[in-house]
Amino acid sequence: MAETTPNHLFELSLDRESIDNLTETARWGKFLAILGFITIGLLVIFSFFIGAIFANLSALSPYPSTDTGAASGTLGVFLTVIYLIFAVIYFFPCLYLFRYSVRMKAALNTNDQTKLNQSLKSQKMLYRYVGIVTIIAISLELIFLLIGGVAKLFLPH
Repeated sequence: MAETTPNHLFELSLDRESIDNLTETARWGKFLAILGFITIGLLVIFSFFIGAIFANLSALSPYPSTDTGAASGTLGVFLTVIYLIFAVIYFFPCLYLFRYSVRMKAALNTNDQTKLNQSLKSQKMLYRYVGIVTIIAISLELIFLLIGGVAKLFLPH
């Protein structure tokens, strides 16, 4: 038979040291999130410039060729897309960190348990997102290493 007691054995409380630590993490988190948003903006702007630079690269070549123009244009579009994908991937951790920081500061200033819970949920989402992206990145690296190793076996020396 299931017990109907609460999930916890005791209530946690925030003492002065905990509040000070959380206040400082909220400040640093907000600072880092804002820097992240600025970086994302610069990344998006730069993505279009790098695409245009590579698209026009054939005009700067001392050996003009029709193949160079098509290749550099394709590379420019590819780099633009890659930079935009990185900007989107980087946006969500910055957003979760910003939400954590703003909500934590509000929770501590107003002694609001709901805002504290929302803040901690944003922190959880940040860690979950970074963990999933890390797992995906490691998996892709292992796949590329495996493909490279198999290709090395079958390619002529």
